[in-house]
Amino acid sequence: MRAVIKASPRPGVSITDVPEPSAGPGEVLLRVVAASICGTDIHLYDWNPWARARVRLPRVMGHEICGEVVALGEGAEGRARVGDRVAVESHLVCHRCPACLRGDFHVCADTRILGVDADGGFAGLVALPAENVWPVGPEMAPAVAAAMEPFGNAVHACSYGELEGATVAVFGCGPIGCAAVAVAKARGAARVIAVEPNRYRLELAGRMGADALVEAGEGSAEAEVRRAAGGEVDCALEMSGASVAVVAATRSVRSGGWVSLLGIGDAPTSLDLSQDVVMRGVTLHGVTGRRLFSTWEETSRHLRSGAIDAEALITHRFAMADIEEAIRLIKSGRCGKVSLEP
Repeated sequence: MRAVIKASPRPGVSITDVPEPSAGPGEVLLRVVAASICGTDIHLYDWNPWARARVRLPRVMGHEICGEVVALGEGAEGRARVGDRVAVESHLVCHRCPACLRGDFHVCADTRILGVDADGGFAGLVALPAENVWPVGPEMAPAVAAAMEPFGNAVHACSYGELEGATVAVFGCGPIGCAAVAVAKARGAARVIAVEPNRYRLELAGRMGADALVEAGEGSAEAEVRRAAGGEVDCALEMSGASVAVVAATRSVRSGGWVSLLGIGDAPTSLDLSQDVVMRGVTLHGVTGRRLFSTWEETSRHLRSGAIDAEALITHRFAMADIEEAIRLIKSGRCGKVSLEP
């Protein structure tokens, strides 16, 4: 089959023939219907320090996947049926470490990620554990189903406190930040302020439901956020990882407020914990992945209810063979979520 692979330790990707996978014990085999590009895929494309330290080559890329079940391995019966259309949870967990035994699968010590540590879905077929598929039904658009994985990150980030009637600031409006805007509104936030330096993505955040848009410059956006909020905010969702945004997010929330930190930055952040966190009683939450599977349940409710227009988040579609063009678009910053079709 044809697949997008990271084949060599240098920037770029290859599209080439690889052996078709089969469903092993406890696995399902999916025919990929749609997949979408994540920032992680860009790291692999660029072969940045994180990718060099993590990924063993060659590797079929892609972890945001919608597929149709075409075969079941031994023991997979009951978890899915041939013909089911499914979305994919990309984190493969061990079920043995202390975190897994507590039920905290999202922080499994031995997590492997599809498209990073195991072959992924930028291909015609992908095999994965049956427990990692989430049936979506034929009524959900394949591109939306593929985006449920990153959408779930936004749902998880919004889950650490009460948002009903709250004023919320979202720092960083890439696809997950824009999703967080929509989720916060769906959870009853009274006012959502989007903070982002890229005008295209800021306007996309407006289409996803943001009540106020703050075009952040090189300095702190704290003062602009306070003006847009008419004071302090109850909650900040930090989706960029940029040091200046982490500090502004923490300082923007009221005393007793909370911050979800999902963005991963390229450098450490200096934060005055004593003054900005401890003395103000601010709670910081580190957010990774999705809670299995309560996050998927809530994500499904939001998308099926019609409260969130997830289609608006998917701004471009490409054939998988045109992934180089798609990555150039993503690097330009003039897009939301980009979907691929085999």
